Amino acid sequence: MSDNLYLNQEEFENVFRNNIKSSEYSVSIKTLFGDRMTRKVNYHPYYQRNYVWDKAKASFFIESILLGTDVPPLIFFNAGSRIEVIDGRQRYETIKRFRNGELKLHIKGLTKLPQLKNYTFSKLDPDMQSLLDDAKIRIFEFEVFNEPKLSSTLEDKIKKEIFRRYNSGITPLNSAEIDNATYNDDDITNCLRAIIAKNESLIFQIRETFMNKRGNSDSSKVLQFFRSYLIKSSFPINTFATGSQRSEIADLLYSVKADNTENAEELCAFLIKVLRKTLGLIESMRISESNQLVNNSLLWAVFILMEDDVDISKFESETFLLSLKNFLNDNQHNFGSENSHHYKSIITRHKVVADYFSKEFDFDFSLFIKDEGFKKNVAELRQSEKEAKLKLDELSSLRVQKPDPSQVPIEEIVSELSSNKYLVRPSYQRMEKINVHKASAIIESIILGITLPPLFVYKKIDNVKEVIDGQQRLLSILGFLGKTYQDEHGQLSYAKNNEFQLKGLSILKELNGSRYSNLDQNLQEKILDFRLSIIEISASLNVNFEPVDLFIRLNNKPYPIKENSFEMWNSFMDRDIIKKIRDVTDKNIDWFFISQRKDGGSSDRMLNEELITLLSYIHYNNQYRAEYTSIGYYLRDEKINCRITNKKDVSSSLEKTSVDIISKNRFLQCVNDINDYIGVIKNKLNPDDLKGSLSDLLRVGNPRRYLVDFYMLFEVLQRFDVSKMNDTSLSEMESTMQLIREEMLNPSSSGSSSDTQKYFEGLIESLSN
Repeated sequence: MSDNLYLNQEEFENVFRNNIKSSEYSVSIKTLFGDRMTRKVNYHPYYQRNYVWDKAKASFFIESILLGTDVPPLIFFNAGSRIEVIDGRQRYETIKRFRNGELKLHIKGLTKLPQLKNYTFSKLDPDMQSLLDDAKIRIFEFEVFNEPKLSSTLEDKIKKEIFRRYNSGITPLNSAEIDNATYNDDDITNCLRAIIAKNESLIFQIRETFMNKRGNSDSSKVLQFFRSYLIKSSFPINTFATGSQRSEIADLLYSVKADNTENAEELCAFLIKVLRKTLGLIESMRISESNQLVNNSLLWAVFILMEDDVDISKFESETFLLSLKNFLNDNQHNFGSENSHHYKSIITRHKVVADYFSKEFDFDFSLFIKDEGFKKNVAELRQSEKEAKLKLDELSSLRVQKPDPSQVPIEEIVSELSSNKYLVRPSYQRMEKINVHKASAIIESIILGITLPPLFVYKKIDNVKEVIDGQQRLLSILGFLGKTYQDEHGQLSYAKNNEFQLKGLSILKELNGSRYSNLDQNLQEKILDFRLSIIEISASLNVNFEPVDLFIRLNNKPYPIKENSFEMWNSFMDRDIIKKIRDVTDKNIDWFFISQRKDGGSSDRMLNEELITLLSYIHYNNQYRAEYTSIGYYLRDEKINCRITNKKDVSSSLEKTSVDIISKNRFLQCVNDINDYIGVIKNKLNPDDLKGSLSDLLRVGNPRRYLVDFYMLFEVLQRFDVSKMNDTSLSEMESTMQLIREEMLNPSSSGSSSDTQKYFEGLIESLSN
């Protein structure tokens, strides 16, 4: 076995094919966090990201354990005397913090047990403490067998590969999909679903005008949009704009509206009437370029007027339409996309529209902008403490009673899926979303014998097995095999990626491009014989069980690792480069940052390390890939903006550093160069206020920082040798940044994307000179 710094790829593949053993078992929280195990377990190896869960997410997880809801497994790598948590650091550390008294349960995370608000572990009564300690956590454990000469380099790469395999396949629910599941049995939502199904052209128009989306897409986002406007008139804009508890309050307001709506069809018809009226108004003004922010502000105002039975016959008047059109043209600056989600911007655009309509229709919008009594009203709507305490007595009936998982061969499951025994797509499930890359990774794991997360099914009273979690995995398998399943309408259907070719395999690379029919018989048999874990929850044993709640808890993964981010690069980049980037970040973090680190609470998402990485990547390309365009300049809202041209290229470039010594050394030197440039900047700034002085340099006094500002500054600096920068004054740097910023806001060029790219590259070059 080679023990060189850069190991042979064939050695890595052979160990992964032949010497990796995976096992699955469950252990109680009390044992997992006992003295012996905590001494052995390293839950934060260097390739793991920071602890990022906030109190609400952590509280939701603890509540799930108390309710007996299954939680995703922890992935361990067993090296004999030590165990590393490859995946599951957030879950592991959350339990650890709660048991150690470092976590106080937050009301926003307690959806079923709000009476536990502000509780620490020590405050729970002894029975509930035992309930948590006795809860079983599923463990997937990997270890290397029959390979005594495993080098530290190879072991490191194996752990990182497992980490990436379990994290890159996650496709968390978005907010619209969560809503779709939450309101699955809601009369208003069902009525809106019927409207969407029957009015394709109207929905297309709504998506294009108000949602900035073209074509047909997932109806869950349209449903979310509809529900938001049904309650927006009850949500004062000043409160809505803060963002604080926005989702929680919106859910509460919608719940109240749903409970007090006697005729769902009448309410939905009114919403569609408002939408048609607003669409007609926008079309009548014949504004050449639609602005989503204008359109939504108009919809908000029209909804309020029509809800209050205000006479809006003026909408038919040419004089009114011309007046409104001129007014909106004169106020374009209040509807810009930059910072449109900020508190002040949200209030301004709604208030501008409200002031205009107030004068035209003699209607007072003031309470819709700001309502001093709203906070008190929300408090009264929330569940009272008395009601909450009643739920504590019901905890035993709320807890899920489930057996240990059974191991079922893929061949058997595939056979049952085409019958009426399985419901793969219950109404709360999302659309089939998994792409060929992720589906291929699932098939590769099956061939390698790597344990997959369990499937959760709900066996209903009629014995039909409803798939709660695992739909994407099942459809990937069905698609590769070219097999059918029975859909929600009782029809035999094929998966979206039917008979797909394997793509992007990282270990079994020789199988890339293969279909199931191309595989030799041994591999086909291996796939069919692979056993999937199935946890079956029976309706007869769980009278109060809500499959939607389990679906959300298993799929609403907080803060998943994003592809092409430092959190993911950290898992496969060369170890020396990671250390160097972190050292540079930590040394300058008090003043040189894109996102200021907070004391206590959740850590940042490694955005500052990502900033150093991206600056080093740009510098690397400038030095060694002169033909490659790292930064793309483009026009948006008649302003020039920029971004990394292709973040996937960042990932592939960083991955190369782990297998090529020349690339590694070059990239390390680029990180060192960026560190030197940061040192030059530091020497120019006010030593008594480095943070404020850098903010002044980047944004001319604006304390908020953006990546584009750092890109521009370093685009100029990297055109010079660091040693020659000492003669440059701070005022000269500020003047250059000021000129760049002014040109970005009011560009002299307004041509095509390629023209903008050439123009701004030339501008940077000339300003540098």
